[in-house]
Amino acid sequence: MAQRNQAFLFEKMGYQPTQLDKVKFLEMAVFEYLIANTDWSVQYQQNIKLIKNGQNKLPIAVPYDFDHAGIVRSPYAKPAPALQLSNVLTRRYRGYCISEMSVYQPIFDKFNRLKPAIYAIYEDNKEIQSSYKIKTLKFLDDFYDTINDPEKALLAFGYPCDPSGTGNVVIKGMQKIN
Repeated sequence: MAQRNQAFLFEKMGYQPTQLDKVKFLEMAVFEYLIANTDWSVQYQQNIKLIKNGQNKLPIAVPYDFDHAGIVRSPYAKPAPALQLSNVLTRRYRGYCISEMSVYQPIFDKFNRLKPAIYAIYEDNKEIQSSYKIKTLKFLDDFYDTINDPEKALLAFGYPCDPSGTGNVVIKGMQKIN
């Protein structure tokens, strides 16, 4: 993946999300919110690879391993207990605190432009069961309803700024035992 993008893996543990390319990070974090995936961490590179190339001065987070995403509906998927979520279908924005919502608007605009292509993945696939397709399209509708309603967007994407919430929980994933 890194080679295809004329980049190299940047494997520095403990790197903070605020140290990444901001626009690319926000796109990735909103995508993770779209699919309701909370099983990731930049700091521990939990289901995240960092890449860097000559064009980018800052690393870019690339997500992978989506089996715990709500959109997938894996029967074994459970959110990390520290997030205090009842199930993986509950979306939780896990980006860092940005109090000015206008920062998100270009990202929301991009997802709105991509909406037909995203829906087509499910609508045009004859291999997907009808019941899953209906549930997933409704799930996507909920995402688009949130990003296109300023009050709902503030509640969802302002969450990491709430000092009493779990918005800054870092998922450590599997740690090597020495």
